[in-house]
Amino acid sequence: MFDRGNDEGVVSSGLDGVGFGDRVASPDWRQLDRQLRGVARRRAALDAEEARWLVLAQQVELHRRFGYASLHEYLERTLGYGPRAARERLRVASALQVLPRTAAALARGEQSYSAVRELTRVVRQDTERVWLDAAAGKTVHEIETLVAGRKPGDLPGDPVDPAEVRRVVSLEVSAETYALWRDARLALELERGEAVPDDELLRVLCLGMLAGTGGSGKRGRAAYQIALMQCPDCERVTQDGGGRAVEVPATVVARARCDARVLGRVDGDVHLGATPTQTIPAPVRAAVVARDHGRCRVPGCRAARWVEVHHVQPRAQGGPHTLANLISLCGGHHDAVHVGRLKITRSASGQVGFVHADGRRYGAPPRTRDERDEPAAVRVGRADAAPMTGRWRSGSSDRCGW
Repeated sequence: MFDRGNDEGVVSSGLDGVGFGDRVASPDWRQLDRQLRGVARRRAALDAEEARWLVLAQQVELHRRFGYASLHEYLERTLGYGPRAARERLRVASALQVLPRTAAALARGEQSYSAVRELTRVVRQDTERVWLDAAAGKTVHEIETLVAGRKPGDLPGDPVDPAEVRRVVSLEVSAETYALWRDARLALELERGEAVPDDELLRVLCLGMLAGTGGSGKRGRAAYQIALMQCPDCERVTQDGGGRAVEVPATVVARARCDARVLGRVDGDVHLGATPTQTIPAPVRAAVVARDHGRCRVPGCRAARWVEVHHVQPRAQGGPHTLANLISLCGGHHDAVHVGRLKITRSASGQVGFVHADGRRYGAPPRTRDERDEPAAVRVGRADAAPMTGRWRSGSSDRCGW
């Protein structure tokens, strides 16, 4: 027999004290549903209570009382959370301190911890009510989709930036494959001279598999051998991946416009005898890559796989397919140019220079406040001053064009 339950959502039943291996008579399905919902409400209330205690544990540095190095270690050893779960629990607990409506929804069991975990990535106190209304009745997966690509302060109906959408790939591999993965990361980091994120490592490995060479491929052939489509009306860009069209940032197609094979429009009659054309003639591209020794030209970068060719003066501004206007870049630095984090300059004599978005010589430390306040003339000749430029320079809004 099931009891109805009290105001706190506690539900008692004839199953109390029954173990997992015990055989019991099947209860009424309505009562069973009520029992499971009650468990979910109590679990959410406990998650909300735990969040309040975790904030206090941070304030008093509880972990020090036990000799632990951090509160994360305390959560791992005492509460049984893994490293990632521990970090998320502390993040959510801190966020709920300034999100009273979200905290109350969790305490009442209106939203699960998993849903609140996703909401706290974007919700602020002034947008709480809108997000909670939008999340009502949705599954955790639907809320993840709603949150993906949005930043704190955004509203559910705001446009999504594809560059902000991150996709999680979970892989379970053997010890041998794991060792190979680590070796591949080390090899790429030694080549680049810097730490390489998972995204870049996986991208390089996938390109190697798709090309079937494991190296940089033919020097006269465009680096992009993937299918990109851009809508002529809304200009949204999608990339084909395993039979699915995945929306990607505009910077991806901007890079491809520098160095790609062009198929033309595919939404009408296609001339079957037409041959795809490369944005850069094959002999010219091969000469550029050979001149740059098959490596990225950015100072300190040693990338020599999947080098892409970039138009320093954008084609939309009349930049030609000449050796003087073309330069080899790795995918990471090519992307940095198109999003504005890296600028390539050229002096009147044709010398190429690389500067950060704020004008510092590439690799130079950020200027101090006093240095930033100096007049520009004072900084002429300084080691961290930007190289002299000619009549043009590339920037975040400059794209090479077709």
